[in-house]
Amino acid sequence: MAISHRNDFKQLISELQIDYTPAEFHGFLSGLLAGGIQDDSWQTLTYQFTHNGHAFSQAPLAKLTEFYQQLSQSFDEADTLFSLWQPADENGFTLADGIAEWTEHFLLGLGLAQPKLQQETDEVGEAIDDLAEIAKLGYDEQDNNDDLLAAGEEIIEYLRVVSLFLHSHFSPSCKSKNPQLH
Repeated sequence: MAISHRNDFKQLISELQIDYTPAEFHGFLSGLLAGGIQDDSWQTLTYQFTHNGHAFSQAPLAKLTEFYQQLSQSFDEADTLFSLWQPADENGFTLADGIAEWTEHFLLGLGLAQPKLQQETDEVGEAIDDLAEIAKLGYDEQDNNDDLLAAGEEIIEYLRVVSLFLHSHFSPSCKSKNPQLH
C-alpha cells in the first residue's frame, strides 16, 4: 500500500507510536535520504531518534519501509516527484510552523547521515547555513496570513530544490550516475 496522502502518513505515525508531526517525521526521513543513507541503517537511526531505540512492530515497520523506498524513489525522480508534506489548510501560521519543523528534522536526519556536515563549504555549506536559518522560522501574530502563505510557498520550493541538491551531492547512487558533478 503506497502512502500517497498526508492522512495515510499521519495514520502510519500513529501506528508507529512516535511523537512526531507529519512534517517532522517526513523531514527526518528526507534528511536521512538526502544524506545518502541507502542501506537498512536508516531503520536503526529511526528507532534511536523517534522510538527510544526500540524496533517498531512488524506491520507498521513494513509500511514505513515501503514509504522510505517510495520517498527514496521520489528523490531519484527529482524533477517531478519529491515534495515536502506540509499542512493542507490555508493557514500561513500553521504552514510556517510546519516548514520550521520539517527543516529542523531534515537537518537532524542529514546530520546523522553526514556526521561531518559542519565541515562542508561552498554551495553545500551555504545550503546548510540556509537550512539552519529556515529552521528558526518565526512570525509575528500580526503578520498577514496571505503574505505568510505566499512566502511559505516560496520557502517550500527552495527547500525542495536544496533537498534535491544535497541528495545529489551526498548520495552514492547520484555520484556514480553523474561523476562529473562531484
